[in-house]
Amino acid sequence: MALKKLKGQNFRIFEGTTVIAGETSCQVTIQGNMQDESNKDTASSYAKESMMTKQWSAQTETNDVTLASLRAAIVHFNSDDKLAIGWDETTGSGNSEAVNADLARSGQAIMNDLSLSANNRETARLTIQYQGSGALA
Repeated sequence: MALKKLKGQNFRIFEGTTVIAGETSCQVTIQGNMQDESNKDTASSYAKESMMTKQWSAQTETNDVTLASLRAAIVHFNSDDKLAIGWDETTGSGNSEAVNADLARSGQAIMNDLSLSANNRETARLTIQYQGSGALA
């Protein structure tokens, strides 16, 4: 099997089963919070780490900033409702069809950051961050 590189245009964030429209960039962070469990009995000078908690987040930037999409984002932010958020490799028209790749993951997340950038004579951009709530599937 030949190895292939994943191109940025083929890695998309999904809300439910729908890609984020007009996405210009996205980022996924999976993080483990470690704690040093070294004690006086530890002979090594290296820390003895244990995983205490895990967390994940996804961030997307879109230039699909219409009145309707902005209102919908603000409603989601104000609601504190958990949304089905995931990511996958995509293909097809507009790179919007999920291929269910090995890297595909999803989970419940809360929209925890919403930022609108509207520079003079430029297309407005909306940056949304989702904080995972629970495990990834």
